[in-house]
Amino acid sequence: MSEFVIKLPERLKELMFDKGVTAIKLASALDINSNYVTRYLQGNHLPTYSIFVKIIEYFNCSADFLLGLTEFPHYETVYLPVKAFSINFKKAIGASKLSQYAIQKKTGISWASFHFWLKGDRQPYVDSLVKLADFLEVSVDYLLGRVD
Repeated sequence: MSEFVIKLPERLKELMFDKGVTAIKLASALDINSNYVTRYLQGNHLPTYSIFVKIIEYFNCSADFLLGLTEFPHYETVYLPVKAFSINFKKAIGASKLSQYAIQKKTGISWASFHFWLKGDRQPYVDSLVKLADFLEVSVDYLLGRVD
């Protein structure tokens, strides 16, 4: 697991504190069991892609902040709605000037996962988002389509 993803519990606690949100209230807003929020806060579990997106939208914060990639939540930023992952993933690959094969090999991500993401059949896990953003030299918010 990426060192940045490890910061997610600390950052989530900070966001909840700043907004005065309890684990139960957050779970309700995310439409999940509060046990999941507790696991995220303890660092025992990472949210799925869809729950991660719900969290950053709920708090209107940067995905990169939640992951520990930036130092500030950027509440004042107006984020675009999250796009289908495959759209910006393809855009980032094109801008990298590397082949899909080279990216897949250098990141160690399985070809099956890579293929499903490109087709839009699945979304990556949060730790894979960080790995891809780092390798492609873009922000996680960019990969999510929240910023241009």
